[in-house]
Amino acid sequence: MQRYAILLLSVIVLAAVAIVYFSGTKDHLRGEMLTVSLEPVIEGKDLEKAMAAKAILGNYTETRQIAALWSGLYWGFAWAAAVLGALSGLVLKLESLIADEKVKKDIAALFTVAAAIMITVSTGGDFQRKWQANRAAAADIEHLGYEFLGKRGENPTQYYEKLSEILLRRHMSILGTSDKQSHLPSQTENAGGSQGK
Repeated sequence: MQRYAILLLSVIVLAAVAIVYFSGTKDHLRGEMLTVSLEPVIEGKDLEKAMAAKAILGNYTETRQIAALWSGLYWGFAWAAAVLGALSGLVLKLESLIADEKVKKDIAALFTVAAAIMITVSTGGDFQRKWQANRAAAADIEHLGYEFLGKRGENPTQYYEKLSEILLRRHMSILGTSDKQSHLPSQTENAGGSQGK
């Protein structure tokens, strides 16, 4: 019974370390130079440029954080499942580790079930697709930020439409579809909706 408690405590400690690590992802994200480059524009006197720069930077930071979290979940589950699967076989084979055959089989079974659940949750939850969709969107927003800086923020309102396209593409990727038209209200629906209000 004491061995089960130690095992459970180890899993809880590992989970807590992972949560603490990935909750602080904002402090160690790449893309710091984009932040440094956009901050003077955000703090500048041109309100239109400042708002566009703030929208780009805010969405970039948020998307990178989300990508880091999904990456952590995806790879964390994948590696934990691999380790637990290997440990389940190791527990059964090592004679000196645990003498009691019943306890050995119970621990091996728990490891195997935990590994299977992790793989099922990760696959069923599409963790990989969510991570990749957010990572691709972050790269697109970063590119947009440098385009904004390269053109000195000329015509800043155009960047809202480009940003909107990137975010919509991200959402469609997460949903597993590239058909964005089916998720956008048509102009006739908008007209009818505005008349109804």
